[in-house]
Amino acid sequence: MIKRLLAGIFWIVVSIRHCLYNSGILKSTEFDFPVICVGNLAVGGTGKTPHTEMLIRLFQKEGIKFAALSLGYKRRSKGFLYADKDSTAQMVGDEPCQVKRQFPDAIVAVCKSRVEGIKRIKKDYADVQVVILDDAMQHRQVKPGMTILLTTCDKIVTQDHMLPWGTLRDIPSRYTHADMVMVTKCPENITPIDLSVLKKELRLKPCQWLFFTAYTYGTPLQLSSNEPLKDIPKSGSVLALAGIAKPQPFFDYVKKTYTLAHTFRFADHHNFSKQELDAIAKKVQGMPDGVLFTTEKDAARLADSSLPAEVKERIYYIPIQVNFLNNGEKEFSQKTIQYVRENKKISIFC
Repeated sequence: MIKRLLAGIFWIVVSIRHCLYNSGILKSTEFDFPVICVGNLAVGGTGKTPHTEMLIRLFQKEGIKFAALSLGYKRRSKGFLYADKDSTAQMVGDEPCQVKRQFPDAIVAVCKSRVEGIKRIKKDYADVQVVILDDAMQHRQVKPGMTILLTTCDKIVTQDHMLPWGTLRDIPSRYTHADMVMVTKCPENITPIDLSVLKKELRLKPCQWLFFTAYTYGTPLQLSSNEPLKDIPKSGSVLALAGIAKPQPFFDYVKKTYTLAHTFRFADHHNFSKQELDAIAKKVQGMPDGVLFTTEKDAARLADSSLPAEVKERIYYIPIQVNFLNNGEKEFSQKTIQYVRENKKISIFC
């Protein structure tokens, strides 16, 4: 009951803030070039970074000059900063570090003020055709030309509640302001009937586009060299570590694919203490032929950690890739590229 009451109070506060923006008392900045927001309404775990990387791959394929801008959550630096090959998770945040690691030639920046960040990028790179905003759905300082909202299959936004009763950090009705809604992390055994039920539950407007996506896990890559894992440990046993919002699918995959001996579970964006790193090292060293599997996000922080070199050599991250269901990739690509090339909204809100 107390959580429901607090959720109601939180809903009122957030609603007032939106009213201030809607009335013009608080200002939103709109730019005259394409800006795409990739965000969610929940506290995490919807797959923003993998879907941002999916956008990056699309733009690279189409030869579109882009830049990615993030807050750089939990970074220790201040102000505007570009990520480079020497950037660490502590400098720019684990997610921007992950993106830069995967796409070394990409323009990746962090800034607390998204307005100032976008202005700086365009000043430094006048030929940038589109800016991707990571996790900006609830931050209304910028009015993007295209908004992609992510919501997980196991608890779509219409089935969730405001914090602390549920996991929403914004009012549920905000999803009706997205140009595209993506239901992410769909299971392998999802059926067409299941998809129809989800579509009906969301009750999208005719001007909104709906897509369903799932993850595919790739070959484990070595933490430092990015070399693929060639041999399964002789013992067949592995360790797994995850510090993400919803780690269970990752653990389930490792358990299904290998013999999982032990798991390390941490909070999202967790900064590892010396004691925790010592415990991890001890466990790895206790398995002479064993390896530790982790996520791409955690790899960005572990690579910069004080773990011994011989332990880091046995750490592998498992990359994930976004796949569209119902042949949605072609339609998504067409709509997105059309918006970027023409700089026109793909829909008009109903």
